[in-house]
Amino acid sequence: MAPSSASPERPTGASASVPASTSGPASGSGGGRPVAVRGARLRARVLDAAIARIEQVGINEVRMADIAEAAGVHETSLYRRWKTLPRLLIDALISRTGAEVPIPDTGSVRRDLELLTAELARFAQSPAGAALIRGTVVADTDPEVEAVRREFWLRRLSAVEVIVERGRERGEVDPGVDSRLVVLSLGGLIHLYVTHLGTEIPPGLTDQAVALALHGIAAKNRS
Repeated sequence: MAPSSASPERPTGASASVPASTSGPASGSGGGRPVAVRGARLRARVLDAAIARIEQVGINEVRMADIAEAAGVHETSLYRRWKTLPRLLIDALISRTGAEVPIPDTGSVRRDLELLTAELARFAQSPAGAALIRGTVVADTDPEVEAVRREFWLRRLSAVEVIVERGRERGEVDPGVDSRLVVLSLGGLIHLYVTHLGTEIPPGLTDQAVALALHGIAAKNRS
């Protein structure tokens, strides 16, 4: 059950109505009674627990109740904040992507693209990275999940396009180059290996791909 197809797991009966507040002693996470945490602390605990569960059992087996237990918080707190399991999983995986694959700024478009593509390849071959890619490329009939997926990709693409835009401003990239096309070409290559080929990304592939892209986007007649 990837984020795109995960079905919300709602409590049944009287517990289906999420209360306005949580309660419980402030104890450690996992194994004890749930604690009452809110805001950034709640989000950090839950997202860390979600990633850990993905890596332990695979994204198909992750359940809302298991995440709450691992985080040591009330399950109702998860439904109050994320509403559905797909939203929680995508939030966790997006956060991990931002931390694992930051946008470099070395002053060189070549070096920035090399670093970004190499980090993306490394992350894509990790359990959480592979889950993110597979979970955000499969079409889904749930409009809410589709909206979350689209928002993720648009935000991520826009962030990465800055690398090409900076290169253009420095005179390294031809003014007519489509920044999104460059990003999709490099990122799409990594995604194909993960989602379709199912093999390890060959050593040196990312640098070769960047070199090929730069051959097409480099500014002409530079002195």
